[in-house]
Amino acid sequence: MSRNSLENRLARLEALRAVDDLITDLGRAFDAGPSATALRPLFTDDAVFVIDQYGTLEGGDAIAEGVAGNADAGFCWTLHYLVSPRVELAEDALSADVEFYLWEVATAASGRAYWIGGRYIAHAVSAARNWRFSRLELKADLISHYPDGWRTKPATLAGA
Repeated sequence: MSRNSLENRLARLEALRAVDDLITDLGRAFDAGPSATALRPLFTDDAVFVIDQYGTLEGGDAIAEGVAGNADAGFCWTLHYLVSPRVELAEDALSADVEFYLWEVATAASGRAYWIGGRYIAHAVSAARNWRFSRLELKADLISHYPDGWRTKPATLAGA
């Protein structure tokens, strides 16, 4: 199959879309508690997750359980915005180097509110049409306490 064939071009487009979905699923799994059940299928069995200077989790099970278990001591509520993905597909469209930005609001187990910003650098692989991260690294540029904390949504926008 030639690089410019319709089949190859379609396979590459499908792969790009699948990587976008993987990134979306990551944010939703982080924000769902976080959920070990939702996180586990997003990582290969031998995946590595480097969390800036704060530690490294190795293996899909350890990543899912470690991130979900962190809610008791780390961040118990998050809202992830994972944006501006740059995906460099391998020639065979079965793996990709990926980079995307993070903008996040979070509440720590202590009740303190935080702004978090940075980027993720990742490697993703396709196996049986399921894309997974084999490596994910968070490079945090900003983790800043927001002393006013989060407020409840107002009943109306009048006077907001």
